Amino acid sequence: MNTTVIIPIYNAYKVLTGLFDTLSETAADLPIIAINDASPDMRVGNFLKKLDSNRFASLTILDNQQNLGFVATVNRGIQACQGDVITLNQDTLVTTGWHQKILKAGNLGKVATVTPLTNNGEIASVPELCVNNPLPANLELMAKACELAGEPIYPEMPTAVGFCMLIKRACINMIGLLDSEQFGHGYGEENDYSCRARAAGFSNILCDNAYVAHIGNQSFQDFDLQPNQTALDKVLARYPNYLDDVTRFIATDPLQAKRKKIGEIYRQLLSDSDRSCLTVF
Repeated sequence: MNTTVIIPIYNAYKVLTGLFDTLSETAADLPIIAINDASPDMRVGNFLKKLDSNRFASLTILDNQQNLGFVATVNRGIQACQGDVITLNQDTLVTTGWHQKILKAGNLGKVATVTPLTNNGEIASVPELCVNNPLPANLELMAKACELAGEPIYPEMPTAVGFCMLIKRACINMIGLLDSEQFGHGYGEENDYSCRARAAGFSNILCDNAYVAHIGNQSFQDFDLQPNQTALDKVLARYPNYLDDVTRFIATDPLQAKRKKIGEIYRQLLSDSDRSCLTVF
């Protein structure tokens, strides 16, 4: 069965062009379901209506009649398709080969989720861990640096990171959908889901040769939402060891050497690229 990209959308009109441009360049072969969660900014609906479906093998636009929230909107997308899904925030930018690498990682055993590397993704961040690294000046060169830094080791993570994650249908069939009742507008839902998956014997994998840039907190800013203690408390109430597992992952830092190498390679590639643009008169 095909893997489907699910994009929940609420306002943040300014980031949509960049995402769909990079999708058409790198993942036009994948089915895409874009869901407008009753955005009050009319430009969003107009943009989606005017998207050139000829740029994509299969593009479906859905409209929520009322605002369901991020998590319920993702769940609607999951229920609207078959096979595995890749949930993709609207404030992301994808790069060459991103989904092929993620899908390959998803075939490594009993996997629930796969998260790529990014600039702004907590324990998936490069070159600095748990830092909101700035958007690279050249996304494709950063993606290339992730490839050139060595063979992927696919470390197991305590949790996926929700900006971009593959969710395997086998896991969905066993443990169900994301918990929209407890984590309605977002934050905490992927942590809860990852813990549920681990309890069912699945693993969450970091795909350390794929790169997806993440601008961060674009649609949520309209609700004045930030990652908060309430969401964490809900996760910890169900999984008391969750924070210890995350702390242990950070302390162990299985990609420490690779992250440093990625940064070094990227800077070299960028320098080489800058020199190649110089014109000698």
